[in-house]
Amino acid sequence: MKYIYNMYQQNEQILNTNFENPKNYIEKIKTLKQQLPHILDDFVKYFVLYHKDPSYPEYQTMFENIKSNLNSLSSSLFMVSNDVDVNIDNINTLYKKLDILIKKERIKNRELKRKLGIVESKANSANEMIDDYSEIYDIGYLRNWALFLSIITSGILISVVFKKQNI
Repeated sequence: MKYIYNMYQQNEQILNTNFENPKNYIEKIKTLKQQLPHILDDFVKYFVLYHKDPSYPEYQTMFENIKSNLNSLSSSLFMVSNDVDVNIDNINTLYKKLDILIKKERIKNRELKRKLGIVESKANSANEMIDDYSEIYDIGYLRNWALFLSIITSGILISVVFKKQNI
């Protein structure tokens, strides 16, 4: 019982990892997606104005601000993507640990079933019965041939022994 409780505690610790809710990522992406058209419209507008008259300082300032906004948006999207990748890696690591634990438990389960003498499935038990019957048949078949050959051999030996005495 103590073993089961310890295994439960170990598995509970693995499963209690707190991952960020995917809805949070979706909300962040939606927010960035809503900001993008406005920033792109402003970018196009000030790009044209800036390249039309590069000496005008207000256009230059606004164009630089819009470029920094685009860079900020791009970096935010990169951060969200990076966070998703990190969480995916963490989940994969967790699944690998769980897979290892499941494999260990399956091995222990098989060993315990073997100790109890429980056959794992009906198909295996049927195969075992067929193998047992064929083994019994083979043993009986060999015994019958051995008896037949020993009778013939003993008959030949008896006839040889008694023929020599008559001469």
